[in-house]
Amino acid sequence: MKELKWYGLFFITVLAFLWITAFNGLYGQDSYEYLRYTKCLNEFFRSGANPGDYFWPIIYPLTGSVFSFVIPLPFALQFISVLSLVLAAIYIEKIIFLIFPSERIWARLYVFLFFLLSPYMLRASLVVMSDSLSIFFVVAAWYYFEKYKRSVTSKSFLLFVLFFAAAIATRYAAFIVLLAPAIVIGIKFFKNFRFFSFLAALCIVVALFTPHFLIRSHNPLGFLYHEWVLSWSPLNFFRNKFNTIEGISSYSFFNLLYAFFNLLHPAIYFAGIVFLIVCLKIRWQIKDMKIGALVSSIILYALFLAGIPFQNMRFLLLSFPLVVVALFPGYNVIHKYLLKKEWLKYGIVFVLIVQLGLFYKVFNSFYTDNKTEKQVAAEMLKYSNSTLYTFSIDMALKSYGYKGNIINMSQVKIDTLKNKDTNALVLFNVKQFSEEYKNKNPMINWEYLNKSYVLVKIDDMPEGWVLYKLHFDFQKK
Repeated sequence: MKELKWYGLFFITVLAFLWITAFNGLYGQDSYEYLRYTKCLNEFFRSGANPGDYFWPIIYPLTGSVFSFVIPLPFALQFISVLSLVLAAIYIEKIIFLIFPSERIWARLYVFLFFLLSPYMLRASLVVMSDSLSIFFVVAAWYYFEKYKRSVTSKSFLLFVLFFAAAIATRYAAFIVLLAPAIVIGIKFFKNFRFFSFLAALCIVVALFTPHFLIRSHNPLGFLYHEWVLSWSPLNFFRNKFNTIEGISSYSFFNLLYAFFNLLHPAIYFAGIVFLIVCLKIRWQIKDMKIGALVSSIILYALFLAGIPFQNMRFLLLSFPLVVVALFPGYNVIHKYLLKKEWLKYGIVFVLIVQLGLFYKVFNSFYTDNKTEKQVAAEMLKYSNSTLYTFSIDMALKSYGYKGNIINMSQVKIDTLKNKDTNALVLFNVKQFSEEYKNKNPMINWEYLNKSYVLVKIDDMPEGWVLYKLHFDFQKK
């Protein structure tokens, strides 16, 4: 229990940070959709109202809806994310204990410095997204995989199945990360087959995926037809520019390099490349590491990401805990060297300064977006009875109470609409959308409105958002 007090202190510190900054974890469309569906599930439990469908796996909003009976939304979802980060850290420490049992004394410091304080990882635990919860399930599944390898028990097998299924039911891509251990544990299990364990495992899987099949009974395998899956190609490994329905994207690095950023990017693992080099140098000194499954999963997931015509740093976090475990020997060598030279305390201070500085940088953009959405939504409440044409910010407006009819400019072509509100508003951000959505619906609609109708500016809002009055009755000739 003594070690848990440090994790508890970290947990309380993060919650205090959220309270001080008033950051509610909502940014961009996805987080608002998680919040919306969590509210729908909460209402289902209260009244039986059909929650309808939504795009992603259901476990995160389902868990949030349960928590929301005692913790108000959206904080309930943030609470789950922060708690998941801490629990994942505890399990990473336990995994390191199993694989490197003679080095237990330094594992906790390592986990705190390079996992809990990883800028992207810490930021992911503050937002209303499923990343942190899915990472906890992945790490917990991996721990029980390591336990089962060492002692073939029904308990370890069933707990692996529980967290394996929960991870996939939270983020579909977790299947790629956990495929290698699932194969290994499956082979071991059938060599030592126990019928009642098999039956119990089947019941666990059915229980965790039942909500998915109930809600998506009309198309339970629809997620397999996502554009990123259908567009996956090894040709994308060496591309850094993509034109998809999501818009035009251009990146600094080829996909194959980006896919390994969870050990290269300073805002994820700033010392990763150093620890990797040390690990390679001392490989002959390390006995019984048995990290073949770890390395295989890291590479397999990286190749999966490299084939997707898109780059997003948060996708890299799903396999990041495996990287942290695999590179512990490199850290351990440097730690011992600094300890011997009596430089350890300076090393710790240096890491803290770097990590917190990078966290400030990566968090600030989310904080600014969150603040902007709140400010714009507050202004738009003055016009809450109007029909509004907008894009990207529509979910935020609804979440903060906008009651008018919102028409998403990415989902329609305005020139084909039969019934146009003659007293509508347009909320648009030309600076933000002009390049990324060139020749896509948002900009096609914006150009059509400017060409065909009169737009009268009403208000300039933060970060480039502008509100216009749209006069359909003053059609340009």
